[in-house]
Amino acid sequence: MKILPFKIAKPVNESVWVQNDDLPHLYDILHQHDEFQITLIQESTGNVIAGNSINGFRPGDIFVFGAKLPHAFRNDPAYYQPENNLKARSLSVYFDWKSLGSAFMELPETKSLIEFRQKADRGIFYAGNLHQAIARNLEQLAQTHELDRLILLLTVLRQLATATNREIMATEGTYSNLNETDEKRLDAVYRFTLNEFHRMIFLQEVAEVANMTVNSFCRYFKTRTRKSYLDFLTDYRIGQACKLLQQEKYSVSEVCYRVGFGNLSNFNRKFRELIGCTPKEYRKKQEHA
Repeated sequence: MKILPFKIAKPVNESVWVQNDDLPHLYDILHQHDEFQITLIQESTGNVIAGNSINGFRPGDIFVFGAKLPHAFRNDPAYYQPENNLKARSLSVYFDWKSLGSAFMELPETKSLIEFRQKADRGIFYAGNLHQAIARNLEQLAQTHELDRLILLLTVLRQLATATNREIMATEGTYSNLNETDEKRLDAVYRFTLNEFHRMIFLQEVAEVANMTVNSFCRYFKTRTRKSYLDFLTDYRIGQACKLLQQEKYSVSEVCYRVGFGNLSNFNRKFRELIGCTPKEYRKKQEHA
C-alpha cells in the first residue's frame, strides 16, 4: 500500500461539494489531496490516521483535514467480514480555500478562520457527543445548493473555528512533503500497528515491515513523524484503552493486557502521563459524563 495523490471528483460549476459514502467499510488507503476536508462519521467505528496520529472514531465524530495532510479511515475488523452485513456511512465536505478569495481571507472578521485553517494542517477531531449542532449543519449543508450551501459552509467553519472542545491530532510539523517511498513505508507500518498492537511488538518486526534495519528504521520514523515508534505505539495503545474502559465488561487489568501492555504498573504510569489520571479515575469520569 502507498499513499496516493488522490483526486477528488469535483462537480462542474461547484466550489463546495459533498460526498456521501454508504459502504461495507470506509476508504482505507492512506492518501492526500489538495482540498480541505470536513468529515462526519454517521455510522461505523474504527480508527482514523492523520499525519503521525491514530485516533478512534464512532458515529457523530467530526474530523477536519487540511490540504495535503495524509489521512485514512480504517474500520474495525468486523466491517471487513461480509457476513456481518455492517455498514459504514460518512458525509464529507470538500472545498479549496482559494475559492473564497484572498480579499475575503484578509478581512479582520476572518482572523479566526485563518488560525483554524493553520491548525487543520495537523488534523482536528471533534467528539460527536459535544458537537451535535455542527453535525446537523453538515447534514443540512449536504441538502443545499449554490449560495445557500456557501452560506451554510461559512456557518460550519465558524462553529469549527470557535469550538473549545476539540483535539489537534498530529504533532507540529509539515506532513505534505512525504515522497512515495515514505508514504508506502508509513502506510505499511500503520497497518501493522493497528493489526498487532494487542501483543508484544519488537522493533525488529516493525523494521522488517519497513524493509529497514532497526537503527535505520528508528531514525527514519522519528524524522518523518516527529515521534519515536515506541511513543507512537504507546499513544495508540492508550487511546484503545480509553475505548475499552468505557465498557463495563472489562476490568482495568484486562484492558491493560488487551492493548498490549506487559504489566499493570507500566500501564497505569503511561496512562496517567498521557491522560492525566489513572485508568480507574478515567472510568469514573466517563460514568458521570
